[in-house]
Formats: sequence, C-alpha cells, structure tokens
Amino acid sequence: MIIERLDEIYAIAQHRAAYSPEEDAAHELAAGWMREAGLEVSRDGAGNLFGSRGEARVWAGSHLDSVPTAGRFDGALGVVAAIEAASRLRDRPLAVVAFRAEETGPMGSKKIESSPDAYLELHIEQGPVLAALDEPLGVVTAIAGQARGHRTFVGRADHAGTTPMDARQDALVEAAAFVLHVRASAREGTVATVGAIEVEPNATNVVPEKVTVAVDARSADGSLLDALIADIGFEVHWKSDPVPLGDAFGAVLPNAPRLVSGAGHDAMFVPNASMLFVRSLNGGVSHHPDELSSVEDIALAVDALTAALARLTAT
Repeated sequence: MIIERLDEIYAIAQHRAAYSPEEDAAHELAAGWMREAGLEVSRDGAGNLFGSRGEARVWAGSHLDSVPTAGRFDGALGVVAAIEAASRLRDRPLAVVAFRAEETGPMGSKKIESSPDAYLELHIEQGPVLAALDEPLGVVTAIAGQARGHRTFVGRADHAGTTPMDARQDALVEAAAFVLHVRASAREGTVATVGAIEVEPNATNVVPEKVTVAVDARSADGSLLDALIADIGFEVHWKSDPVPLGDAFGAVLPNAPRLVSGAGHDAMFVPNASMLFVRSLNGGVSHHPDELSSVEDIALAVDALTAALARLTAT
C-alpha cells in the first residue's frame, strides 16, 4: 500500500510547488487516507494538514511538496508511512502532519503555533552512506548547520587575443584557485561546496573582470562550522545553527547506525523532533526521478516508526 500511495501522489505531478494546485491535490489525497485511518482532519493557518486522534501530543509526518526534478520518495514517504503507522495504532492518541512548502523554506513547519511532546519524521537518506554500510535504516542524531555566502574577485577586462598572459589581471583564475581552496578546507565532520559562479562580462573573447563565487558550508558541529567559515574566508549571507535531534528511533533501533543529516528538514523547526533515514539506492540519488528505496527497507522503516509511536503513546 505504501508504494501504491506514493505512486498516486507522484501521478498528480512530478513537481508539486509550494501552495500550488498540485500540492493542494496531494494534500486532499492524504486527507482522505487520514480519514480512512480513523483520524480527524484539520488545517492550520499556514495550510499544514493534520490528521489527529484524541489529545495528540505525539506527531509524525513530513511534506508533500517537491522540487521540479523530483522522485517519488522525498517527503511523501514520511507522510504516507505516518498514515500507515496511525492506521495500525487506532487506539492511540497521535497526529499525522503534512507540512506545506518544505522545499522553499521550509515555510509550513516554521509557522506552527503548538509544540508536540514528540515529532517523528521518516525520510529517505538522500545519500549513499547507508548503502555503503549495507544498512537499511539509520538514526539521525542531528541536522547540520549551514552557512551560505559569496566571495568576489576583481581583475581587469582585457582583449583575450591581444593581452599578453603575463599582463593579465584575470579574476577567474583567482576564483578558480579559491574553488580548490574551498574543497581543501572541508575537514572531517564538514562539507563545503561551490555551486554557482557568476563571471563578468562573461564573453569568450574578454579576460574576466569580476567573478562572484557562491559558497555553501555545513557541519553538525557549530564550532567546526565556524572554523570552516573562517578557513574558507567568505562573506556569509545566511547561517543556521546545527539542530540536535532526539532519540525516539534509537530506543527501538539500538543497533542501527547513527547519521548526521546534511540536508535541512521540517524537523529543524518542530520541537522535540527525532528522525529516521531509509536507505537510498541508485547511488543515493535524490531530487531526481531515479530516487529509489526498496519495498523491504520501507517496510522495516514503517515497523520502526510504528514501534516508536507505540512506545511514546503508551498509557
């Protein structure tokens, strides 16, 4: 049923942009499944969808919006799995939530006005670590802090054919050395990426005069992140602190590997959050139609989610 429901969501549209008719349709589909699971459906002011039973102080869920190049599993798996777990636990007070607009902020989870005693999010890993370990599931200990910014290099625009090499002030050559420096600055426990470069005047026959390099630096350790920023040397436009997560899944999966999430999730903004990763196949590809997790791994993950929810809602 999990895979079939994921297919139904994907059939609405591959790209379900924030607050679009496609995301609306996915929420309506999920609302019907929530009612089938014996949950009372409601929405908050941000459009987040809740399926609740009783005095629900324990939540589980994820998001249903997607990037333009989406696969079937990112976000949607967490919502569908939570509905399945709630269906299995029909006597327990809990809530399933489908947050709005995770891929653009996240916007929905930032606007919640109530705080659960626990929030559980099941998500595909979006990376190759669990596959390399030959492990189906991983308990997430923290979500990495991020810093984004830029470094600008200024040279002089000259004719590409008439200016001798030793007379050039080529901003792109300096920027190229910086790109290698960014990569070399990332030590264990950190990652650093140059994902965009703007070249001016951006003409084949002109020596580059100005180059702006975009930098993304991440770590689950705040001190390591600060040291990485200092080592790289760039102007930070936006920064988030690492978010430590709870161990609700560790309590039911004591032998599962522990991982850090390098990507952001709704769990960053919901109090008392815990996360579980499901192994990603196809080299860990995500935000792509080839995104894949196996039926067997998903079944284990839903069992673990159900067990964790049962434990947290036991009277």
